[in-house]
Amino acid sequence: MNALNIDGLVAATATPMHGDGSINLDMIKPQVDFLVNKGVKGIYVLGSTGEGFSLTDDERKAVTVAFVKATAGRMKTFIQVGHNSWQASAELAAHAESAGADAVSATPPGYFKPEGEQGLVDGLKIITDAAPRTPFYYYHIPFLSGVNINVGKFTSMASEQLDSFVGIKYSDGSTLYNLQTMQEAGPGKEFLSGSDEAYLMSVAQGYKGAVGSTYGYGASIYQNVRAAVECGDFTTARMWQQRALVMIDTLFATCGRAGLKAIWGLVGVDCGPVRSPLPAASAEQIEELRKRLEHMGFFEWDTEKLRATA
Repeated sequence: MNALNIDGLVAATATPMHGDGSINLDMIKPQVDFLVNKGVKGIYVLGSTGEGFSLTDDERKAVTVAFVKATAGRMKTFIQVGHNSWQASAELAAHAESAGADAVSATPPGYFKPEGEQGLVDGLKIITDAAPRTPFYYYHIPFLSGVNINVGKFTSMASEQLDSFVGIKYSDGSTLYNLQTMQEAGPGKEFLSGSDEAYLMSVAQGYKGAVGSTYGYGASIYQNVRAAVECGDFTTARMWQQRALVMIDTLFATCGRAGLKAIWGLVGVDCGPVRSPLPAASAEQIEELRKRLEHMGFFEWDTEKLRATA
């Protein structure tokens, strides 16, 4: 089975919610339209940024259908189906396949964890067998899943034992240097960088596709990083990457993790609050976020991109 071969950014989407925490499906299409206009190549739905683990399985299915329908083939859709139950993951994967998703991705269970690389592959086989016609990407995010593996060994075993395994969403910024090891272990597989903070490093390492929480409203920042690297202009690349870091620091400094979602409202796509147990951002915190972004020039950076590429 072939990988999607993403060449550019994949935005981790926010799951829109009403003020009472219920799902707001009506705001999914505006978010997708925004991302299409930004030149994003794909969306990663119901991952950490999309609060997939805070939703019920029925909510996850409804959100999956809404995002796939909203994209209407304009970009690729990855549906994250990780769960504490392999069987529930499999059911979500089968649903994603029936909904028309381009790819399925999953974290491992995080409470009772799989044992070693073989234990992980055995569990993932339950998922891939349930969606046999859809490319599967393992979601490697050890600092949240608690599952740390030898990625080279895992890639080799998964390539041999999972028919639909096509790659890894690699969200461990401290070990992005493993790209060559993974490529040698899994020729033809696709490895998507998953660290916004380390985007410049990932491009320099040779990653073609990247999945990130801020690649939607911050798309131009990262597109400029890559454009500068490809021109050999690392001074400009570092400048844009530093802007990304300042933006991310500001999101968390003002609103905590809720800032990743609150900023959507500041760019005209109101995705509502985060769901408990994440603490919601107050109106005062969001206003402080707006002021700091305005002060740093964030809302004009798209115009700078146009000048830089004219």
